[in-house]
Amino acid sequence: MIFVMCTSDPRAFLYEGKLSYHIEFAPNFYNLLIMSDIDLNSSFYLLQKIGHFLSFGFLYYLLVAWMKRPHKAFVLCVLFALFTEILQLFFHRSGRLFDVGIDLLGIITAYLICTYINSQRTSDEALERSRSSGPRDPITERPSDE
Repeated sequence: MIFVMCTSDPRAFLYEGKLSYHIEFAPNFYNLLIMSDIDLNSSFYLLQKIGHFLSFGFLYYLLVAWMKRPHKAFVLCVLFALFTEILQLFFHRSGRLFDVGIDLLGIITAYLICTYINSQRTSDEALERSRSSGPRDPITERPSDE
């Protein structure tokens, strides 16, 4: 993800598969606050934002699968989103807090999906356990002879 996010020409990467890097040692951090370049009519712009949303959602899923700690994975993903936007300023890219917001939407969506799937799995396992144990004698807590 870092290699793609830091390429100086995202169009060249997307349409030609070319990576290029130009380092800016003194970026303007106020560029993080710019919102005037939001262009919902541009298919390239929308494709980039969909990429943000999906890649950070997938990153969250991978971290949860690996770490088994949803809240820690959430925090790490948000910090990584912020880090990548700041890092882009050093590579002549337009790092924006708006993009962090889109990344956050992807992370939250993946969190909700993972939480839902996990709750379904947990309730299915509990239902299966209750079915397999059969009726119990309330006094001895042993399976009844019914």
